[in-house]
Amino acid sequence: MIRIAPGTLCGRTQAPASKSHMQRVVLAASLAAGESRIHQPGRSADGQACLGVIRALGARVEEAGSLLRIQGGGEPRARILHCGESGFCLRASAAVAALGEVSYLLTGEGSLARRPMDMVLEPLRQLGAHCETRGGFAPITVRGPLKGGLARVDGSASSQFLSGLLLALPAAAADSELEVAGLRSTPYVRMTLEVLAAFGVAVEVDPGLTRFRIRGGQRYQGVELAVEGDWSGAAFMLVAGAVAGEVTVTGLNPASAQADRAVLEALAAAGAGLHWEGSALRASRGDLRAFSFDATDCPDLFPPLAALACHCRGTSRIAGCERLSHKESDRGAALVSELSALGARLEVRGGVMEITGGPLAGGQVDPHNDHRMAMACAVAGLGSRLGVTMEGETCVAKSYPDFFQALASLRG
Repeated sequence: MIRIAPGTLCGRTQAPASKSHMQRVVLAASLAAGESRIHQPGRSADGQACLGVIRALGARVEEAGSLLRIQGGGEPRARILHCGESGFCLRASAAVAALGEVSYLLTGEGSLARRPMDMVLEPLRQLGAHCETRGGFAPITVRGPLKGGLARVDGSASSQFLSGLLLALPAAAADSELEVAGLRSTPYVRMTLEVLAAFGVAVEVDPGLTRFRIRGGQRYQGVELAVEGDWSGAAFMLVAGAVAGEVTVTGLNPASAQADRAVLEALAAAGAGLHWEGSALRASRGDLRAFSFDATDCPDLFPPLAALACHCRGTSRIAGCERLSHKESDRGAALVSELSALGARLEVRGGVMEITGGPLAGGQVDPHNDHRMAMACAVAGLGSRLGVTMEGETCVAKSYPDFFQALASLRG
């Protein structure tokens, strides 16, 4: 159990490594000729699961402090690919594993068993691979080779599998074309395209991200690059600064393709102070007011922005609740339940969460084994009367293992 006392924050903290960027880079490096050197990969549980997958697929991985050396290729070492609790790892690795001519079983743990995986079936079959799920859920069985061709992809539930196909298909024998419908979270797809370009792989795409043309037989080239600081994790610290004092987060890319960079728009609309110094961003407390924000393309911002709205004068509205039901928890319901337990006033109306700010009493919460829920409740509690206690706080290891240590360091 941990207790987060109310109080003022002041100081600097390093943004955690982006697990979204890290996993894309790691999968690309596993397909590359030669060695890739990846700096600042972080220690998230999702990232470690992805490293386990590429080792099983044949890549050689050496970890030396904040440096990863990855040698692509090699013979498969295992037929079962354990993806931990990472939805991206499972969905994207299904496409990468289908490049091989052996059968793989992709599995996971915890909430991953409840997250839909049916979107992988038909596209992989249309592209020449065998694929089965257990009633539309994990585990997934795939057997290649992924040949290429034309496939239609449903992007309405998640863009993660599309990113997996974009990573895998350049290494297929034939050219491919993907027709994509209902795509959500488009910034994550643009991040994948940036990673492909860094490894020397070209993809043609229309401006609306509805049609992708991928030349087969391309060769990934080994690279040396650093994993970006994580805007998803940084969002909680920036909100903490806006609510409880002044926090500077270092190691952020102001021009990042990460979807959660959009937290800047919400913080500005709410009246928080924002100031850039190179790659360091300072967020400071202001006269916080209600804001409106559409989180459809960045659903991971819902928890920190809900915490922010609890401390804003008036009623804030955050759209995109339909994206929350298949996360590590039913995140929309969990936010209503746990923030209400702290004294917040919030409800969901037609896909929009409405949060009326006011004093929070604080109290005990259940993070629902959801890393973003744990961080949101901690940040909301900073401005409460009693603070927050919770059990199961170690769930933050999924994306931000040092979150509570970083928060404590900001107490001065």
